[in-house]
Amino acid sequence: MQLKRETICENTLELIQEYYHLNTEPLFSVLADDCVWMGMGNVLASGAASIRAIREFVEDGFLMPPFHLEKPDFQLVETGCGTQMLVLGQYVLYSDRDVRMIGAVKQRATFCYRKEESKWRLYHMHISNVWNEQVRGDIFPARISTRPRSYVRKMSAESVSRKSWMVVTRAGLANQIVDSNMVTYIQAVNGDCIFHMLNKRREISWGRGCALKDLQERLPANFYRIHRSFYVNSDYVMRIRRYAVTLVTGEELPVPKMRYTRIREELTALIEKRVYRKEEKT
Repeated sequence: MQLKRETICENTLELIQEYYHLNTEPLFSVLADDCVWMGMGNVLASGAASIRAIREFVEDGFLMPPFHLEKPDFQLVETGCGTQMLVLGQYVLYSDRDVRMIGAVKQRATFCYRKEESKWRLYHMHISNVWNEQVRGDIFPARISTRPRSYVRKMSAESVSRKSWMVVTRAGLANQIVDSNMVTYIQAVNGDCIFHMLNKRREISWGRGCALKDLQERLPANFYRIHRSFYVNSDYVMRIRRYAVTLVTGEELPVPKMRYTRIREELTALIEKRVYRKEEKT
């Protein structure tokens, strides 16, 4: 894509639209080598190479479903420097109907560009959600508007049969139901099991007195125990190296040195099964 000062707001909107349609090429083609990406939750990527590393996970739909973008509002903020541009924007996202993760959210975005050898390059982007995270006892974020709320309810009713539900029992509190497809990994912490979720980076506590071994029969086959304190969802594993597993979120989980070879082989086999299933579908 050719970025121009006179059309930079339209260019930025197109970059975002294509990205949320799971086409990363336009956005990734304009990155500066030292670009920094700050996303929702704890997402932080530094350098174009690091950002491009998530490409296949975006385009395959592992990180998020496709989204429709509505009510875009972008403006160019003059920086007083002829070789730099700052674009601020906000918009509303609605996830497609036939997806495993339901979403309706308003976002704000900041895109910073600079001129490098007569071409404009993106060197910083920051995207954040306007509405609050979910709170205990509330199905939807407290400040979500009526339109997204009704949309999400409808989507939830239509897609409930496609989800892989798990009941998480919390000591002294009501049970929670979670989609195991959205769990990136499970961690044992001080006698508690914490579910780390992909959507909105939520953490769900199973309750005191829970041991990872107690979950073995409840977890789908794509979960693998890489450490005495961690079960990982193999669908979100991006890299296996000595002695750690890197997730698509950028998080790294430890792998014991004594069991590294076996874990690498078994986890790789799980990932290959996932790839084979995808190829069969296509």
